[in-house]
Amino acid sequence: MRYQRGRPLLNTSLPFRIASVLVFSIIWPLVQFVNSMLYSTAWKNRVKLFRLKRAILVSNHTTPLDPLMVSGMILPYLTWHTLLEATVEAPVVGTFTRLLGGMPLPPGARGLKQILETCDTAFRYRKFIHFYPEGECYLYNQQIKEFKPGAFLIAAEMDLPVVPLVTVMSEGLFKAPSFWSRKRPKETLVTLDPVYPSQYIRRNEAGEIENASVREFAEAVRKIMQGEITRRGGSSAFYRGRMERVKGINA
Repeated sequence: MRYQRGRPLLNTSLPFRIASVLVFSIIWPLVQFVNSMLYSTAWKNRVKLFRLKRAILVSNHTTPLDPLMVSGMILPYLTWHTLLEATVEAPVVGTFTRLLGGMPLPPGARGLKQILETCDTAFRYRKFIHFYPEGECYLYNQQIKEFKPGAFLIAAEMDLPVVPLVTVMSEGLFKAPSFWSRKRPKETLVTLDPVYPSQYIRRNEAGEIENASVREFAEAVRKIMQGEITRRGGSSAFYRGRMERVKGINA
């Protein structure tokens, strides 16, 4: 059941969808328990997601468990999680990630075309498609890296709102480093207000979207997210750099 290059990005057959719900219902509570023990995980403003019929979700990528944390934010609804094509092609991990809602991101213009063609199908079964515009996991990072434009171009092409989900890492009662300080940050995932493409996107005389306006859209959302981290006192004390990719899985 792992993804094979050239095949449809999503498996929407009834048996696969049933298996996906079963696997998620078993795995999510276990992983969320671990996540809560490690990071005292909390969610804020979840109700903002429930008012939307469908949307593109974007978030900063700070831990390997982020996809399941985002999944918890939107329960009882489900989302598709975009991830590297190589990850979904891996023999065991590929099947597992697809069952948990993984959608491969083929590289380049080919990939963008495939994703746009797949979006209508994807939204028939789930309300959201989730992207990490930074493109990498930066462990406990609170200075959001430059966003890649893909998610924002898709939102513009489909006229969908982009909902920023911000992971804020805080130190708790005692500042690091000290004897009483936390060894890992306290993690809060905050849902912000939807941002609509019409606020930023421009088209040329031929009706084509201007690339510069997509980059402006992406940067505007990044700044909104960074502002929320600052407002909530996000701490860089725990930052560990870019998470290394695993050979044979995502490298």
